[in-house]
Amino acid sequence: MIQTAQKIIIIGGGIGGAATALALHQAGFDVTVYERTSELREVGAGIALWANATHVLQNLGLLEEAIRVGNPITNYQFNSQAGKELVNVNVNRFDLPVLGIHRADLHALLWGNVAREKFVLGQIFERFHQVGDKIQADFASGLKIEGDALIGADGLKSRVRALLLGDNPPIYRNFTTWRGLTDYIPNGYRSDYIREFFGLGKAFGFMMLGKNRMYWYAAAKAPEAQPDSALGRKRELEQMYQDWFPAIPELIAATDEANILKTDLYDRIPTRPWGKQNITLLGDAAHPMLPTLGQGACMALEDAIVITKCLQAQSDPTSAFEKYESQRFARTKSIVEQSLRSSKMGELENPYAVALRNTFMKLMGAAINNSFHSIHAYRA
Repeated sequence: MIQTAQKIIIIGGGIGGAATALALHQAGFDVTVYERTSELREVGAGIALWANATHVLQNLGLLEEAIRVGNPITNYQFNSQAGKELVNVNVNRFDLPVLGIHRADLHALLWGNVAREKFVLGQIFERFHQVGDKIQADFASGLKIEGDALIGADGLKSRVRALLLGDNPPIYRNFTTWRGLTDYIPNGYRSDYIREFFGLGKAFGFMMLGKNRMYWYAAAKAPEAQPDSALGRKRELEQMYQDWFPAIPELIAATDEANILKTDLYDRIPTRPWGKQNITLLGDAAHPMLPTLGQGACMALEDAIVITKCLQAQSDPTSAFEKYESQRFARTKSIVEQSLRSSKMGELENPYAVALRNTFMKLMGAAINNSFHSIHAYRA
């Protein structure tokens, strides 16, 4: 492989930025991450790492540690609001495990394997400048850093993307989500199952993470930026889900209000380019998606491996980033679009339409299984 000792600047220290820093560091690049927050942390949420993502962790030498702090998942079960099984997808058919893991635990594994000085915290990125064949990043503190290439891994509302492409804001998809964390385990729950439930314009799911923690998530149609109910988030959710499968109101009741996060859901219509010259985007900055397929963090992990391989193979960052984009665009476009289509199934509010959807899901069980397999069988 061709590789020069390039200096790579990464804006954003989330999962995508941290994974890219680790992959580039292991490949021998001089890489530094600049993060706006004063401490590296991911809060309050769990994620499923499907086999396409645990493959990346294996490449990074982190899979054994991830298994130790995560929880193995064998099945993804879709249910009606009352708990009747619609589809049961076996996700234990791969050469690699599927894990439920807290975002903070995954983040700690990624940044813990790169020298601490490679993460510069409390630096708010403002702008970039081309300086010959170099790129200069300017920060609100007055810090100016020059490198051979810059990667924007700064999330949904990426500052790098706005400067680079002048993009419009991301698209609100008419759903709000709540995420909770508790140590309460419902009676009879199988720890290797993700269980998801569909009702009228609402959904709810839960899964076990490592360290005997239960993660749950709820989604409902709502106007953008709708304020919390005067009752508070917890009481509002208890009312919204009071007549659902019994474990659901139990989980909400067992969760401290401070451990319930609320987020509106956005994505973008997939478009190219992601970059210009020696600047590109990665993760949600490049291809934000709805969480309905659980692939957001997985795509960022895939990006990290692919961009590293491209920089190893091409001595010119511009050529490397063009190759990276060409390799990743079709894959991420497909996942963004499938995630949006999947969300449409949750928008139905007419009881007859919901009954028809549930029947359709039962009849399409084999096709749904095959669709999951095709997504998760990918190896970056």
